[in-house]
Amino acid sequence: MNWNRIWKIGVAVAIALVLAIVAYLVIAQQNRPIPDIGSTGTSNPEPEVVDSDTEPFTLQLLHASDFEAGLAALEDAPRFSAVLNALKEDYPNTLVLSSGDNYIPSPFLFAGSDPRLNDTPVGEASIGHANIEIHNQLGIQASTFGNHDFDLGSKEVRDIIQPDGSYRGALFPYLSANLDFSTDPNLSSLISANGQEVSTIPAGQVAGTAVITVNGEPIGIVGASTPLLPTISSSDGVTVFPENPTDYDALAAKIQTAVDELTATGINKIILLAHMQQLTIERDELAPRLRDVDIIVAGGSHTLLSDATDHLRLGDTSGGSYPIIKTNGDGNAIAVVNTDATYKYVGRLVVDFDANGILIASSIDPNISGAYATDDQGVAAVGGTPDPEVVEITNTLDEVISTQDSNIFGNTKVFLRGDRAFVRTEETNLGNLTADANLTYAKTVDDTT
Repeated sequence: MNWNRIWKIGVAVAIALVLAIVAYLVIAQQNRPIPDIGSTGTSNPEPEVVDSDTEPFTLQLLHASDFEAGLAALEDAPRFSAVLNALKEDYPNTLVLSSGDNYIPSPFLFAGSDPRLNDTPVGEASIGHANIEIHNQLGIQASTFGNHDFDLGSKEVRDIIQPDGSYRGALFPYLSANLDFSTDPNLSSLISANGQEVSTIPAGQVAGTAVITVNGEPIGIVGASTPLLPTISSSDGVTVFPENPTDYDALAAKIQTAVDELTATGINKIILLAHMQQLTIERDELAPRLRDVDIIVAGGSHTLLSDATDHLRLGDTSGGSYPIIKTNGDGNAIAVVNTDATYKYVGRLVVDFDANGILIASSIDPNISGAYATDDQGVAAVGGTPDPEVVEITNTLDEVISTQDSNIFGNTKVFLRGDRAFVRTEETNLGNLTADANLTYAKTVDDTT
């Protein structure tokens, strides 16, 4: 017996058997379902089915609040336009929105009534016309009402936003779902139906909601104003809901009704322009209560949200991360954004939505989204060019204000405390002085005052 030959045959058979087993295992592994990346592979044995033809919808939201133009806006507004113009060029799917306080009683506001503004893009000089025409030039597409928008009463609101001769009026709607304009004689005739496409709404109109179609995708826009409006401003005949300003369930329910009207038409992306005065209300009270809302643009608090990659203007500090991601009433991500005030920053949120209109928080890149400063360094960083119409308007306002400043009615050696942090929270000598001045003038009209 040839044992050597038998041994060789045995080895060959063993090798063939091993190769067969290996081949079987490889084939079996190829046919085994592959778990999702990041999963354990045990909870869902079936492979995830991905529709490779469905691309996320990328939206660039450029936003601001509390424009409240004062003397600094003479320089900041043109630089704001430069930054805004540069950012607009980066993404085709772009919205430009404001969350209120588009103007405030100030030398800037009242200078707009000087006849020299007739020869600028403003067209017809009057209080507030210059502010609104600047916003037209910026391309604001919708805004909500802030409290300062009502500081001069509803008649001035009407006169400021309505067209007048060669003045175009606000080329964007003012939206607030918790304000009833029908009860005010000055604004009742300006009401537009809810849910209308912004491009079809005439100038100077008010509503609760509107729709902006971006590259075929309808975006629902809802406005909401602070329920404190009757006590901190001059809302006149406008009815404000809820009556109790701290009833956040009622406030959210009012907003939700407006949101539901939009989603009932098939719209699956909703932005809320909320001017609540305190970021905690938008972030902690509204965001978790509201369903189907994807983004809240906050207003009134002047909070500067930013991230570590953002350049901040000299002396500014961050008030929190940009954006703040919360969970809405559906359990989905909702982004809350706010970037200070007075033309100092352009807020930029670039975010993806899936096929169901759900915001994809992980798509937000802090190197792209954030607060864009409108100082010289910020303008240079984006390579922006100021809007020539905005420059013309602000240059003319500067001339008017400089002329008016030459009229000196008095002086004081006492420092007058007028800082926002003080006049908003306590008695100040400047507050007392202005109150006495108003009372003195009132007595010339009615000596029984």
